[in-house]
Amino acid sequence: MTELIQMRVKALAAILVLILMMPTAAAHGANTFSFIMRNESIQPDTAQVIQNDTLIFVNTADYNRRVVIDSDGDGTEEMDCVAGPSNSSSTEDECHLWLEPANWSEGGYEVRVYSNGSLWKSIDLTIVLDNHTETLPPEGFVFGPDPSEPEEGDMSSMLLSAAVLMAGAAAIVWVIRNVKGDEEE
Repeated sequence: MTELIQMRVKALAAILVLILMMPTAAAHGANTFSFIMRNESIQPDTAQVIQNDTLIFVNTADYNRRVVIDSDGDGTEEMDCVAGPSNSSSTEDECHLWLEPANWSEGGYEVRVYSNGSLWKSIDLTIVLDNHTETLPPEGFVFGPDPSEPEEGDMSSMLLSAAVLMAGAAAIVWVIRNVKGDEEE
């Protein structure tokens, strides 16, 4: 019985070592940022968002509101959406905009909200780049063979494969001998 426990402890230790050696990654998902268009105000009236976020403009008034953004200043709105009157049973009172990184660059934008055909309010929107910092290897480090060195041929890869196979076979023989030795005692 104790041999079985020892085998389990060894297997658990090997699994823990493998888990600790695994690389980790840090990431974040896209967020949703909501703007509430009330009868007399918009909350919030300024926002800082990240590329890849989704903006939702929710109309709580009893009449339509038009939300427009001209991202490049050419007079053509890249976003033009009508949020219908407030209705809790559908999403027709909302406008959605995904800040696709390919289409939206870093910087400040003005979101204009029209009510009854005239400018009602505006929102100052700042878009921040969705940067992912990565840890780079030290200067001069090369992944794989160095292209400036001459190739050694297939002999080195064959020797490496043979060494790995021999190490695996030696580990299996060692485990089998230790298990048989423990059973005989």
